[in-house]
Amino acid sequence: MSSTDSKVDKTRKGKGKDYLSPGSSLSLSSSKHWAGSGFSIPHDSVLDISEIPPLPAEIDIVQVPWWTSKRFQLSIICFFGSLVAQATRVCLSIAIVSMVADPRQSSQSVNTTNSINYTIIEPHHTPEGRYCPDVEKVDNIAGELHWNKKLQGLILGSFFWGYLLLQLFTGWLSARFGAKRVIGLSFIGIVLATMLSPVSARIGPYLFMAVRILLGIFQCTYYPSMQTLWTNWSPPHERSRLLGIAYAGNALGNAVVLPLGGILSRYGFDGGWPSVFYVIGMFSAIWTCIWLIFCYDFPSNHPTISTEEKKYIEFYLGIQDTATKRKNPVPFAAIIRSKAVYSIIVAHFCANFGNYLFTTQLPTYYKDVLKLKTETNGFYSMLPYLVLWILMLFAGFLADFIIMKNMLSILNTRKLMTYIGMVGPGLLLIGLGYMECDQHAEAITMVTLTIGLCAFHMSGFFVNMSDITPAYAGTIMSISNTFATSPGIIAPYIAGVLTTNGTRSEWQMTYYVSAGVLMAGSLFYGLLAEGEVQSWGHVHHIREEEIGLAVDDTTVKHDAKSINKLSTDNIA
Repeated sequence: MSSTDSKVDKTRKGKGKDYLSPGSSLSLSSSKHWAGSGFSIPHDSVLDISEIPPLPAEIDIVQVPWWTSKRFQLSIICFFGSLVAQATRVCLSIAIVSMVADPRQSSQSVNTTNSINYTIIEPHHTPEGRYCPDVEKVDNIAGELHWNKKLQGLILGSFFWGYLLLQLFTGWLSARFGAKRVIGLSFIGIVLATMLSPVSARIGPYLFMAVRILLGIFQCTYYPSMQTLWTNWSPPHERSRLLGIAYAGNALGNAVVLPLGGILSRYGFDGGWPSVFYVIGMFSAIWTCIWLIFCYDFPSNHPTISTEEKKYIEFYLGIQDTATKRKNPVPFAAIIRSKAVYSIIVAHFCANFGNYLFTTQLPTYYKDVLKLKTETNGFYSMLPYLVLWILMLFAGFLADFIIMKNMLSILNTRKLMTYIGMVGPGLLLIGLGYMECDQHAEAITMVTLTIGLCAFHMSGFFVNMSDITPAYAGTIMSISNTFATSPGIIAPYIAGVLTTNGTRSEWQMTYYVSAGVLMAGSLFYGLLAEGEVQSWGHVHHIREEEIGLAVDDTTVKHDAKSINKLSTDNIA
């Protein structure tokens, strides 16, 4: 053991003020401050709250309150950004219930304006002979568009064709031009595409598909850019909480838009369903203005951030000057060889298969199998995502609590959260397939728990990409999201093919497929996941004068040999 290591070990044992190492999964997003520390926490080590380094004397923690901090305010802005982004994505799922004429309708119901009144339809019975009245007999809502199930599946999945197209480049875009600029420009396109949706749908299904593809292209920048943004704003020990708040808007977006869409589809202007797109487009425009005014890429760029909070964030991120960080080449060869990256990609793909199946098909399932009315459909479609939103906030705090209280290591915490968020929903989907049309309470409870438990994987594999490679989290997100977007195309199409007649047995087969995908993904992640920063996960270029670490008012300096060895190991 070197003399430096001895000094560090004495400090760790003597006063209990432990420090992060480059091998710890809560290590910092730049290696400028930490890379030469010489600490040696073992692989998959447990990180205790005492291992978070103490603040320097010049930073007063009392002056950095959580609830009034700029990083918390930024997470709230991102929360609403996730909400409106998800709303523009999923509003079609509830609107299409009223847009499209039921293919099972009698041809006698067709009138001269090419719209259909839901009045004539065959009754539905359970295998036990119990009668389930069809909702269309009560709703009497006209569907003006004649799209069969397969075409509907293609239209519902068309958003993801565009979403997939530019995923590989979005991490680079946000790193090169800044998350503020990339997201701001993208949302201008999102607003326009959302507002044009009703007109294009009435002109023809393929024009509407083209608009949905454009919507996907504009929206694909959002989550990779969020990863880039929070790499610059979130201290590692607050990352789960801040990202949990920011991404929780995704779940609330579903919870808000589904009941709102149901109400607007029945009582809104311009025939009902078009008002869904117009109202959501308006709120998206408002958020875009807020984002461009109040968001900044770095704490050092924020005009009203306190000096204490700026120093607090930069101390824990190891960034001396975030505004002048060096641009570094992305280590694509190392990324391709990393089993930790593959574990995230596979888990992300499989989790999104179940997520996109419900996001695009839940209102249709409620209509086909449970025979719910339009307004009731929207309300019950909201409940699972309301629970998901609450559990996303809870899961982030729970993950940080488990780690900081020394209950589980970073890696095992991520695995636990992933198992809860994927195996649990898989088992519930199997049970859901057996629910009949008169078992509303049981089916809705299972749907709610299935979607709600997915919150936990957001603090599992999803946060794990920041654990293993803080310097390139946006790039990893872009790569992972490229593969994880394809289920948005596949899942709606499979559902459309398997549920041609909308029977319970057809939906049961769909849920079996989804359950198998979820469980396989969690198993793969459990076998290959990593919890610590990878050797290539830090910024490589380190100047000798930037390497040092305060230990009990002393600074441990490393000789040139240690620095050269560190740089060689990182580059390798």
